[in-house]
Amino acid sequence: MQTENNLVITTQGDFGIMTLDRAGSLNALSLPMIQGITQQLKAWQADDAVHAVLINSNSPKAFCAGGDIRYLYDSYKNGDVGYQGYFAAEYLMLNTIRSFEKPVVVLLDGYVLGGGFGLAQACHIRVTTEKSRFSMPETAIGYFPDVGATYILSRLGAVGCFMALSGEQISSSDAVYLALVDAHVSSARLAELTDALLAAPQPTKAAITDILSTFASEATESELKAKAASISNHFSYPKLEQIEHSLANETDPAHQAWAQKILGILQQRSLLAKQASLRLQQIGAQLSLAQCMQLERDMQDIWFEHGDLIEGVRALLIDKDKQPKWQTQNAQLEQILDDLFAQVTEVVSA
Repeated sequence: MQTENNLVITTQGDFGIMTLDRAGSLNALSLPMIQGITQQLKAWQADDAVHAVLINSNSPKAFCAGGDIRYLYDSYKNGDVGYQGYFAAEYLMLNTIRSFEKPVVVLLDGYVLGGGFGLAQACHIRVTTEKSRFSMPETAIGYFPDVGATYILSRLGAVGCFMALSGEQISSSDAVYLALVDAHVSSARLAELTDALLAAPQPTKAAITDILSTFASEATESELKAKAASISNHFSYPKLEQIEHSLANETDPAHQAWAQKILGILQQRSLLAKQASLRLQQIGAQLSLAQCMQLERDMQDIWFEHGDLIEGVRALLIDKDKQPKWQTQNAQLEQILDDLFAQVTEVVSA
């Protein structure tokens, strides 16, 4: 067993096992954790004794609650480029997982948020339990969903737009409904499933899938599925003000309380972040995964200089007043984004 960089690294049977080991921070991904995951995967890729990889968590509350936003804030405020290195390392990690030539299984039990959501989606076989909650909550801190969410959520249509703008958490049942996971297993059987996987000789993707089928449990009815028509009614509009106006004027008594709740959430979010998130969802549906991730990378430096992320983190984690002073407009940012999106649109049209 090797423990460093808040990762516990072991091998058992034909599996390499990486356990996220930063429970006090709900396994928020530090830069050393990100770099450690990438380095270990590269080592296992060349190791003929490792036929598959299992990623799990040591926390009873979370698989991973996101990125290390305090580190990003401190880096930027200190005038260094650590935050740029963080994003570069994170996207290298995601690409390394996706392109890994051996099956990568992830066990999700608890919060799967932000960077944790991106990490989970990069894995080849995603297993959830009824305890899991999924979200891309970036607009709450004045940011936009990244780590591939431009691609992933835009494939979900209006529901993806709803998730990107509101940052609302969805259940494991919702994740099953949206095909964001591959298997649903009772949390009480997760240890037993882990033992079965680790005992499997030469665990191919097909063999792992067969084992999962013997442990699979029926998810409860998806609440998101029941709201799908209403979400589509409100979140299919092309402009933010149309979406918010639609929510404000919901006439169906069965959905009015929900619509008012979501409208209230949106009205607390950064205007700039909402507008950018909406544009990303709209253009993301036309782009490949690689193009989506490059667009996110292009926007990250822009956002630190001109967006609301630093103010959002200040209000949430630094001063903890939870009273962010969002920008009401930013003509320079708007022009930069217009130019960037025009360039992307030209590539798509070519």
